[in-house]
Amino acid sequence: MNLISSDNKILKILSFLIAILPISLLCGSLIINIVTIFISLIFISEIITNRKTSFFFNWSFFLLLFLWISFLINLFFSQDSYLSVSRVIGFIRFIFLAYSIKYIFSHKNQVYKNFILKIWLIIFIIVSCDLLYEYFMGRNILGYQSNLEGRLASFLGEELKIGGYYFGFCLISLATIYYLFKKDYRILFVFVIIFLNISFIIGERSNFLKILISILIILIFYFREHKTKVLSLVLLCSLTFLSIVYKNDDLKYRYLIQLNKENISENIYFTHYKTAIFVFKKYPIFGSGIKNFRIEVRKIIDENFKDNSTYNNWQVITTHPHQVNFEILAETGLFGYLCFLIFFIITFFKAFKKLLRENNLLLLVSSVFCLIYLNPILPSGSFFTTYGATIFWTNFGIMISFLNSNKRID
Repeated sequence: MNLISSDNKILKILSFLIAILPISLLCGSLIINIVTIFISLIFISEIITNRKTSFFFNWSFFLLLFLWISFLINLFFSQDSYLSVSRVIGFIRFIFLAYSIKYIFSHKNQVYKNFILKIWLIIFIIVSCDLLYEYFMGRNILGYQSNLEGRLASFLGEELKIGGYYFGFCLISLATIYYLFKKDYRILFVFVIIFLNISFIIGERSNFLKILISILIILIFYFREHKTKVLSLVLLCSLTFLSIVYKNDDLKYRYLIQLNKENISENIYFTHYKTAIFVFKKYPIFGSGIKNFRIEVRKIIDENFKDNSTYNNWQVITTHPHQVNFEILAETGLFGYLCFLIFFIITFFKAFKKLLRENNLLLLVSSVFCLIYLNPILPSGSFFTTYGATIFWTNFGIMISFLNSNKRID
């Protein structure tokens, strides 16, 4: 049975909209929000039409509500609730996005899930080919080019954040390839080399490290019976990275010279983290309020670093701390951060228990993505912005689709 022959028109539309999510991410926030809102509305329509409200009665949905309620409570303590309200209320669309993906991936008819994964893989390969084209030709197939040496832009043009996109769909694409080729680990290893090298030439150091660490965890955990082959793969990738750096002066500067020159205390991201700590110390219990960091950071700098040239640099005046944990601490305080930790500790604990019982690669890659995304050290995008949040909650939706029970939805 294929998607075309399926009788459920609502599920067809829902599957199609989820399938084009990666395309919407390349088109800007307006398109992402339109697609996400339509996914939410059609998902709710499917639930109401088929009287499946019991689908929500499980621990993962109540945990998501718990997280959202903590943000709603934070709204009352926000320094400027007008700034916070749109993000806090709008957060509900990510709950429905995650649950619509869970609904499709949990459906007894696996044609919907398979359709989505195949379309995602095709889109990801197109983006990968475009990145290779840009690397060798200096601009992508639409004529976009990076305005920063050593970085690739692809379809996002002047917004240099394709690395986050690549991280968001790389692991899912590898799992899809593994299943498509009947679990042939040799083919998978070939694509691991290809995707890792592309993530390297993108030039986004943080996202490259996240992809590298994630793939290493997945290989060690899932392919532990092939230890020698995994080690050989790691050595081969290391040699290709060195070869690329040796031949490309921009990447050599970005990965070696620039890192060696930088003093960590003067690093732009480190200064973001420090200003986030200052904001947290100013509002330790409930934080400054979601989306209020951009206002408070100016006050902090004026109060504490008026004559410091490092902090007077325009790059320090930013909309968020560029690290999820520091962002949650600064904007929601101890109350919000503890709710945030409770939510994810319970979720990851259940995912780990399931992985010990069931060797499911899709569960593994989505869990590893979420875990590495939430690391407390490497820089990241904002937890609340449309682009980053859509990527995160897409992976989260896949993860929770394997956690509640083995029972499939009719």
